[in-house]
Amino acid sequence: MTQAAAKSLCTIEPPGGAVVTTAGAPIALAATLDGGQAFRWWQVGPDDESTFRGVIGDRLLRLSEGDRGVEVTALDDGPISDALVKTADYLGAGVDLDDFKREFADDPCIGPAVRGYAGLRLLRQDPWECLVSFICSSTSNVPRIKLNVGAVAADIGRRLGPYGGDFEFPPAPAVAGLGERRLRELGLGFRAKYVVIAAGLVARGDLDLLALRRQPYGDAKERLMGIHGVGEKIADCVLAFSLDKPEAFPIDRWTRRALERWYGLSPKLNNTAAGEWARDHFGNYGAIAQQYMFHRQRLAGRAASWGGAHTARALPEDVSG
Repeated sequence: MTQAAAKSLCTIEPPGGAVVTTAGAPIALAATLDGGQAFRWWQVGPDDESTFRGVIGDRLLRLSEGDRGVEVTALDDGPISDALVKTADYLGAGVDLDDFKREFADDPCIGPAVRGYAGLRLLRQDPWECLVSFICSSTSNVPRIKLNVGAVAADIGRRLGPYGGDFEFPPAPAVAGLGERRLRELGLGFRAKYVVIAAGLVARGDLDLLALRRQPYGDAKERLMGIHGVGEKIADCVLAFSLDKPEAFPIDRWTRRALERWYGLSPKLNNTAAGEWARDHFGNYGAIAQQYMFHRQRLAGRAASWGGAHTARALPEDVSG
């Protein structure tokens, strides 16, 4: 490492060092940043799943897996100390998952998942960007969500660097000012209407997203679902990935299949009842359990459908048959 590069690194444990250290296992960046929680991170190289470029708040950063933790490189002119604090908070670096892993070590789905994907973490994102991202997720997929959210950022966000994704995510008043027509032109389709509605609520002060962090899970979820276009799944994703609600358990097709496969839930059970079952079963570990379940089932599904390199990413027991 050159001296100039070394200066771009720091640690949350002064003095000295060069990484954001984590409680428990090192962070696996591909699973955490590019696994369906967030949508504005890009691999630096097509074959390198250990280094990502993206934006946290107003900071343009490169994150890399190192021997002792996550190496953080500031790609803007801001102070590295600020970048380290924001990165550690964003990655949940101080959250110890040992109790969760011990409690569910013998769980038929979670046990193998935490052993096979030990570096998966739960993100703590900006609630506004997270809300827009998951409104854009309605009847969509990860590549398209990335395109939609990235298009909004590039259209009116503040440029932070030279590349296509190097933009600060625009605040709610700016998004509200774009209007539905422009958002449709950016590719959001029917989702444009719901993004404008949410933006207007936040811009006018009728919806205080940060205040929801202090409210109980049920109250915060009810408030989010009061936004036109926000259903249970979107609300639970925002609660889990940005609003400090560890009991939130988003139900999507992958977690639904996992609940039926590993826990015997009836296919006739609706998603509301399935979510209630999961929250009762996993308690305050619901959000992190959901991510391990989602990650395992999604990779197993890709291996079954596509084979090839996807087979190596799935757990051996999920592809042996």
